[in-house]
Amino acid sequence: MSLRADFGTKTSLWDKNSHLFNEVIHKDMASQNKLAWDYIVPVVLPKDIKNETPGKLPAHLLTPAAGGGKMHWIACAAWNAMVEKAKAEGVELKPTSAGDTYRDYEMQKRGFLQRYQLEDTGTGATKTFEGKTWYKKKGMATLATPGKSQHNLGLAVDVHSAGEPKRLNWLVANVKEFGFSWEVVPEEPWHLRYVCGDKIPATVAAYMQAKGIVAPKPKA
Repeated sequence: MSLRADFGTKTSLWDKNSHLFNEVIHKDMASQNKLAWDYIVPVVLPKDIKNETPGKLPAHLLTPAAGGGKMHWIACAAWNAMVEKAKAEGVELKPTSAGDTYRDYEMQKRGFLQRYQLEDTGTGATKTFEGKTWYKKKGMATLATPGKSQHNLGLAVDVHSAGEPKRLNWLVANVKEFGFSWEVVPEEPWHLRYVCGDKIPATVAAYMQAKGIVAPKPKA
C-alpha cells in the first residue's frame, strides 16, 4: 500500500499523483497486459528480524534503497540489484515515495488513522486495531494495521507506475530472480515483498559480493 510521507515534517502527505488515487487506472493497465503475473509466495523472514517488533527495527538493519527510503539490508540489496538490472535494460524502477519502503510504527499508524475511523462508514471494510473495529473511509485504499504490514519489516516496496505495460512486463520476467513476489493481484501490481529470507538468490548474492555488502552489526 502506498503511503506518501514528507520526512522533513511530522505530517504524512497524500500525493494525488500516486497510485493511491489512481488504483483504478493501474487495475485497467494490469488487466490489459493479460499477463500471468500472479506469482505469490509466503514471506520467509530473515533471521535477524524474527524477534524484532514490526515498525521498530534497529537502525543498523536498515540501508538506503535506490530511489529513496530504506529497507532491511538483504531486501535492500535485492531491490538495488533489481533496479540496476532494470536500468541497464531501459526500465526505470523507483519507489512511489520514501514512505513506501520501510515504515516505522508511527508512520503506519498515521496512515491508518487517515484511512479508517471508528464510526461505521458503510463501506463494509473493517480492520481490528487496539481491540476496536475500524471502518475504512469512502474513497480510501486499504492499508494494513500498524505492525501488520511487510513495510514495517523493511521487506516491502511499492513500485512507482508498476502498472505501466513495459514496466509490468519487465517485473513479471524478473522479480523471482531477485527474491520478490506480489501479495495482492491484480489489484496491487506495485506492491512487492522480498520473500527469500536468508536464502539469498544467486543474482542478489553476486551483487552483494561485488558491492562488498555484508551483514551489518549494531553500532557500539
